[in-house]
Amino acid sequence: PPDTQGDIGYDPDTGKKYYVQWVNLSFKIWDVSNPASPLVTYGPAAGNTLWAGTGTICASHNDGDPITQFDHLANRWLMSQFALEDPDNYHQCIAVSQTADPNGAWYLYDYQTSDTVMNDYPKFGVWPDGYYMTVNQFDGSSYAWAGAGVAVFERAAMLDGLPANMI
Repeated sequence: PPDTQGDIGYDPDTGKKYYVQWVNLSFKIWDVSNPASPLVTYGPAAGNTLWAGTGTICASHNDGDPITQFDHLANRWLMSQFALEDPDNYHQCIAVSQTADPNGAWYLYDYQTSDTVMNDYPKFGVWPDGYYMTVNQFDGSSYAWAGAGVAVFERAAMLDGLPANMI
C-alpha cells in the first residue's frame, strides 16, 4: 500500500507554510504559502536520505510505513519510518527538524525497538513531555500477531539534538 500521509506546518520566522508528504518510500516538500501556486522546494527523495551518511540501518534501509508530523508545540517537524533487517533487527528511525523549515537540518535518531518483534504500522502523537508511538507487533519469526506496542521518546532532548531515550 502507498501509506500516503503528510502534514502542514508554519514557520513563524519566515511566515512560510509548508506541506510535507511521504508516500511509502519517498517524500516531497512544498512551500504552500500561496495556496493557488504551491512550490516544490525538495524532492521527491527516498525516505532514508534523511539519515544518509549516518552509517546506521536507517541510512541503508528505506522500508516505509512513514510518518510526517508537524510538532505545533515547538514548530518542528518529526519524520519517521521503520527499518527492518529480518529476522532479528527491528528499528524505528526518527528525524526531528532543527527549525520550522523542513528544508533545513535535522537531528537524527535510530532506535532498535526489538530483536524479536516487528514494529509495524507506527503512529505518533505529540505531547509536551514526549513523542508517543504506537505500533502493531508481529513475531519476527512467524509474523504472528504479538499485540500492540507503545513507546515514548524524550521529546525535549530530541528538540535539542541530544541523546534521547525510548521508554
